[in-house]
Amino acid sequence: MTVGGEQSGSRPSLPRVVSFAKMENDFQNFSDAYVNPAFTADEKYEEAKVPDCSPALPNESVPTFGPSGSSCSVCCYKFWSKIKTFLPTRLRTTRLTALWLLGFASWGTVLLLVGEDAAPPNGKLWLLILLSVVAKAGGWLAIQCRLPGLLGMLLAGMALQSAGVVSIEGPYLGLIRVIRKASLVIIMMRAGLDLDPNSVRKLKFTILRLGWMPWAIEMCCVAAMTKYLFDLTWSWAFILGAVEAAVSPAVVVPNLILLREKGFGVVQGVPTLVLAVTGIEDAISIATYGVISSIMFSTGSLVFSILQGPLSVLAGIATGVIIGYLSKFVPDKNDPYVISIRVFLLLLGGLVAVLGFDRLSLSGAGPLAVIVAAFGAGTAFANQGWPVGQNQVALTFGVLWQFFEPVVFGLVGAQIKVAELPANTVGLATACVFGPALVRFIVTMVLLSGSSLNLKEKFFVSLAWMAKATVQAVLGPAALDLVTNSKDKELVESANIMFIVCVISILLTAPIGAILIATTGPRLLRKATNAEERR
Repeated sequence: MTVGGEQSGSRPSLPRVVSFAKMENDFQNFSDAYVNPAFTADEKYEEAKVPDCSPALPNESVPTFGPSGSSCSVCCYKFWSKIKTFLPTRLRTTRLTALWLLGFASWGTVLLLVGEDAAPPNGKLWLLILLSVVAKAGGWLAIQCRLPGLLGMLLAGMALQSAGVVSIEGPYLGLIRVIRKASLVIIMMRAGLDLDPNSVRKLKFTILRLGWMPWAIEMCCVAAMTKYLFDLTWSWAFILGAVEAAVSPAVVVPNLILLREKGFGVVQGVPTLVLAVTGIEDAISIATYGVISSIMFSTGSLVFSILQGPLSVLAGIATGVIIGYLSKFVPDKNDPYVISIRVFLLLLGGLVAVLGFDRLSLSGAGPLAVIVAAFGAGTAFANQGWPVGQNQVALTFGVLWQFFEPVVFGLVGAQIKVAELPANTVGLATACVFGPALVRFIVTMVLLSGSSLNLKEKFFVSLAWMAKATVQAVLGPAALDLVTNSKDKELVESANIMFIVCVISILLTAPIGAILIATTGPRLLRKATNAEERR
């Protein structure tokens, strides 16, 4: 008997089976290298469970491919192999459905409580909700194109603003400011909870050295360039430099967590090094922004304004230590509601710290308290049996970030008036972003020369700190808020330049930084063995 023109005892389809399996494996490896699922704060994209449509061997019940019908089958198989990586799994589909239902229920509650302001089509709160939904959809589309989700959210906000659908004004600007600060608390709490205590102890001197020196040099470079290219005052130049030099936890945190879960760089503590420095830099950036802006706009004592920096550091560390230490004992680790209580305690504690210190004109103390508290709590949780990477509190903050991320980046996009952007300003802003970033890369490589990392790991660490997004998205618009009621045209123009530079920085460095982390991580970092991971 023949099958496809060959004797049934032969195995003509075997080479094709091997070929198709190799093809699928190569394609999956390519996809894993470029896909960046961490941008939606859900680090684990499970492989879609699809029927096995590879050709069967002759001794199986399913006939093998033969010359007479192989062409159509092969084409269908190749097509399905390519599109299945874009399809969500059942688990992810049901989770997203639940989140959409939760969002719909939240809007219904707000509508019943507030009334017309939350009603379509022109209610201010309704427009804010619409912006969030469209931004989330834009983020999803960006991820399907192997781009950061926050880039799609930013572009969605720009599209709605250009179409005249959304404008950021009205009585809810105060609510928007609170949302921005809450988003900063959530992403920095996530970063702190995912720090590996053992790696932090091993790399403590490297972390302290890298936590401020590359940032300070990049800040000075940005300040010098913006001073002479945009003719800003030194005060505005340094406040812009402080904000622009901050690395984005929204890009770095989920990507490094994904690499760590796959075992890349774990032995040398590379993910922990990058995450820790990111948190320290953001706290320093916000503290510097608060000190300089207080000196510029405060009518109070100059001495107090100058002392704000050291006071912010001391107050932030002390508050963070207290919150982190309390997390060790409250609630008890055997409490059946331990996860929920810990999430609420850390979230509300972080919000009180950020908003409270902001009210006391110590704006840098809040974020520093958050990162210290999160690290202290994460260390306590690890000692109680929650190893790094399996911390349920950290995963919950990842879910919260899914709600806040589209709001924050959608709002930034909605404040960009594309038609009013001068081409010359955009070009100069691009130079002010990439020039200092190159200097930072070189400085970081030099500072890492005395560390235990090999050349490839040093190169990866230097690349990982290129992405800018979170601090720029929060403090760029905040600069505009400072001059909202000002009649000084020079102040307003300086704030607009700062906002434009921050936006250009997000648009350019967020996708480039994310792609570099996702593609170079598996190639430059050594993957730990099971025995090394258990140590």
